[in-house]
Amino acid sequence: MLLASIAKSITAAAAVTTSSLHAHNTRSSNTDNMSSTSGAGGSIICAGLSCLDLQLVGCTQSGSDEAIERYDEAIHCAGGSASMTATTLALLMKEQQQEEVHVITKIGPDFAGNTMLEFYRRAGASTRLVLSDESARTSMAVLPIFQTGKRGCYVNLACNDGFSPDEMLQQVDEYFVNDSLAGPPPARAFLFGYPHLMPKMQGAALKSMLENVRDKLSSDDNKVLIAVDLNGVDGSDTTVARSALIPALSEIDVLHLNEDEAMVLSSSSSSTAANDGDDGSNSLLSSALLSQISSFHEHGCAVVLLSLGSKGAFVSVTPDAKRLQQLSSSECNMAMSQWSAGTQVHVPAFKIEHGGVNTNGAGDALFAGFSLAASSWGSKWKLCPLNAGTFASLVAWQRCDSKTRDGEGMRSADALMDMINEQKLPVILED
Repeated sequence: MLLASIAKSITAAAAVTTSSLHAHNTRSSNTDNMSSTSGAGGSIICAGLSCLDLQLVGCTQSGSDEAIERYDEAIHCAGGSASMTATTLALLMKEQQQEEVHVITKIGPDFAGNTMLEFYRRAGASTRLVLSDESARTSMAVLPIFQTGKRGCYVNLACNDGFSPDEMLQQVDEYFVNDSLAGPPPARAFLFGYPHLMPKMQGAALKSMLENVRDKLSSDDNKVLIAVDLNGVDGSDTTVARSALIPALSEIDVLHLNEDEAMVLSSSSSSTAANDGDDGSNSLLSSALLSQISSFHEHGCAVVLLSLGSKGAFVSVTPDAKRLQQLSSSECNMAMSQWSAGTQVHVPAFKIEHGGVNTNGAGDALFAGFSLAASSWGSKWKLCPLNAGTFASLVAWQRCDSKTRDGEGMRSADALMDMINEQKLPVILED
């Protein structure tokens, strides 16, 4: 069980002008020291929405709105995209000394904010880039976790509503403010979620923010992976939902969403026919879904990771080889830059055999695991799309297991990679 002790609140970041100057001065020393970094090294920044989740575990569900339902226990955890991806990755990589996981999110000086900081630290994620706003309130959510393993969600987004691109970029600049003479390690990936629930980071503003992040974190020697996770895509107005995302697709290297979200974002037509999957997996998807995935690629998105629930996930790589080559660099070509254009594969979900299931954060874990694999540099981690997807599915499998989700007994990233290399995988979940 996660601990819910309270940590001291952190102070706001240093002035933007000072950090920006330091970022410029540090960039050259950062790339100069790239050759001394191991192939699998580098930092991952997990940014975007956060909230303190109150999980009501083991909820009954009678179907009546006014019924008195029961639950087994109440557990706090750090929720939202920034929190879930950061804690998942930090727990996975605790044994790897050259890996760093940073959180960029906005909190207030309150119980919820202080508790989330403590969760980040317990998992092993750095809180140095978290923005604490004295005038803000930290977001909170109540999540009934039903006995079936599924969940509901009731949330007050609070300071997420006011989190601006300028504040995000200020915190990215803070990444380069480092006491080490060598500067911080190169950033391998920037993970962001959920734009549809963050009104100031949508559409053109989202595109501009991601462009600036890429410019700040990349160099000729090192390209950073930009990954975006969707949640809260409102189907009541598809035009608004599309306008929040589509303008930014050309800046997104990995887009994660589920089937329902893909259909809400569906365009009326797509000029490019879907590619044949490597393993006949396209039969799992409707022609409308395949057409929409193709549309995402047409708008510039390099890779689409589509969650299929108990059916696993679908990975689609752009047919544009030049788009993938944009992620190659002189010093360390990430795995995704080497993928074959047009590849499409299905990845299964894995069964939790003892039955203790908690799906809160499952999609975030899949997204985090895939982004880790896709942005990898080391020879052991030169993964094809199928293995990257399988790794992501294993990460989600551990996160959904009530016995391992909080770190106890959790296999490391390297151990999961060994399972793939040795073909010692769990039982596939039958839909």
